Amino acid sequence: MRRLLSKRTFGLICAGLLVFFLTAQISIFQVTLHVGDSGVTFSLRQQTTVRIFNEAHTFLNVPNNLSDGVVTCDIPEDRLFPLCSMKIKEFNKTWNENCHGEKYKVDPSSMCSVIQYLSEIQAWCPVLPWRQHRNPFNVGTKQQKASIQTDLAALLKKFEGDVYAWMRQRIVGTWTYWISAIEELRLMEHFQERKRKKILIYMASLAQNAYIFKTTLKGGPLGELTQWCDLICALHILGHDLTIGFMKEHLPSTLLLPASDGCARHNMTDGLDIIFTDIQGVNVIADRSGPDYSRHKCKLRSLDSFGTDAEFNYKHYKEEIPGGRSAWGSLDIQLSQILTMYPHSPDNSFLGFAVPRRSGEHETLLKRNKTRNAALVYGKEPEFWKGYANYINAVKRHFSEVHATLGGTKEIRQQYVPEYVIDHGIVNITTLINLLESSKVFVGLGQPFEGPAALEALANGCFFINPKYVPPLDRTNANFWAGKPLSRKITSQNPYAEVFVGKPFVQTVDINNLTEVEEALREITNTKEEPHLPFEFTHAGMLERVNAYVENQNFCKPTNWPPLSELKMILGGEGEACVEACLKKQLTCEPTFFASLNTKETLERVNFRCKSTVFHESILAPSMNTADNTCQLQSQPLLFSCRAAKPGVVRVCPCRSYRKEQVALCESCR
Repeated sequence: MRRLLSKRTFGLICAGLLVFFLTAQISIFQVTLHVGDSGVTFSLRQQTTVRIFNEAHTFLNVPNNLSDGVVTCDIPEDRLFPLCSMKIKEFNKTWNENCHGEKYKVDPSSMCSVIQYLSEIQAWCPVLPWRQHRNPFNVGTKQQKASIQTDLAALLKKFEGDVYAWMRQRIVGTWTYWISAIEELRLMEHFQERKRKKILIYMASLAQNAYIFKTTLKGGPLGELTQWCDLICALHILGHDLTIGFMKEHLPSTLLLPASDGCARHNMTDGLDIIFTDIQGVNVIADRSGPDYSRHKCKLRSLDSFGTDAEFNYKHYKEEIPGGRSAWGSLDIQLSQILTMYPHSPDNSFLGFAVPRRSGEHETLLKRNKTRNAALVYGKEPEFWKGYANYINAVKRHFSEVHATLGGTKEIRQQYVPEYVIDHGIVNITTLINLLESSKVFVGLGQPFEGPAALEALANGCFFINPKYVPPLDRTNANFWAGKPLSRKITSQNPYAEVFVGKPFVQTVDINNLTEVEEALREITNTKEEPHLPFEFTHAGMLERVNAYVENQNFCKPTNWPPLSELKMILGGEGEACVEACLKKQLTCEPTFFASLNTKETLERVNFRCKSTVFHESILAPSMNTADNTCQLQSQPLLFSCRAAKPGVVRVCPCRSYRKEQVALCESCR
């Protein structure tokens, strides 16, 4: 009984325990697939509490590696690495003897070896569970505690040169609003423990469209610059370390040049936590960084004013798209990495902008002064006024003065703009606020689309006449939208104001129908209440949202944000999108939760009587087609979509709570 085990016996026991441990670790990734005429069905080899994202796998030319008949490396599943399966299947086609063979000693006949390369050297796949110590994203930048930065001079030093003239002007003109906002937020408990991030701001489209800089003080488009300004102000005052530029030369060399041998770098040296850029910037970095791109990809955040839908983002989407594909799509990044001007779709992240509003002192003075009997027309380009003389005349009948801030030449202004209009020329933000404060109504002309000015008007006490599009505009009937990577229908000049503010402060009318226009003008003149700016567009609202994104969004490693406890599963109606299904329950669709519902067990839980269950690359999955009771599970996580809908299809929708006037954040999100 007291006899000691022999060394040989002890060794065998240890080896057995090791095999048992490895087998247990691997088993969570093993899925049995059955390919038949009706598609691919599945069954899990063992029950587990881990939620598995299942994907249909076809036969790979790279076979599994069996080590002593024990270790099997199946394709690991993770929604953050949606192209892993594809990269493994294509590995032999992209074989490079110098890089894969000589430098990194990859065995192309070993599944384990291939996965290790694609997860530890490149970052197309998740690191295998027993090799987490080799995870390249475990080694991040050294982060200190973030401290609030209110030094305006330090920020302005990053904007030297004439090209930044308008941006400097806006930053200086709005800085007091940012100071007030940070004072409002700094008292929050969760606001104290924040990490200082190393962030690159790369405004690539401004280099390719230099006219934007050149025309900012002459009436050119300001929407993109407004958003960039406000993002940079927010990040700076929150205490982050910023590098700002718009030329390729402003980028770290590791984003532009592969290693001298042309191979992927083993150690990542960009020293960045987040890269804020735009669609052109994503393409530049993808093209120039070569084999290192997979390491940078998860750090990207792409500013995209109007948003991108799933079917345009995924390069290999095979279904027909009305109006065709878009040159601005095929980024193959997570849809939540795309940041929009307005909350167009929960598939993208709503970044927004901050709207300057009157001070409390100004507000008191305005309430004493009830003689706001002027209208300000929204349209700096004289061409926007073409054909709307009768509409502007109707406005003039209700208001003693009609004002404008026009660019363009004198000749073209005389051609399209009525003589009685008082033109102030192109003005700075301070003058614009003064004009809005002295006006009763802000008069839309239909263009520009979805700009910030409508909310600036509301914030400063102006009603807004919001031109309705009859029929709604989309990529099939309007040139402006034809090339955009989205399928939504645009119902008015500012759909956000139409839906989330609404009457009486926002009057959405067909401006070619003078009866509708007259009714709207009468309601405006008879309404005593003043418009209200939603919190999410205040400086404090944007600071809170940007801080939450920077602190919690992570596309390199798994994170429980928004927390899974927020998930509320809702069954959509027949032909209904998840956006609408969630809103009916006073919730919003949360695309990060789709993976948790993408299981056969979920289909059974919602009582789908599936004749068959197939894995498919579909913007509708998980769902059931009521015509034949065929159920779909998603095989490509880049195609999860809150917005997609199709007649006869019932969708399973992941919903969550949202804060009043801060839809980007759930009630428990910090």
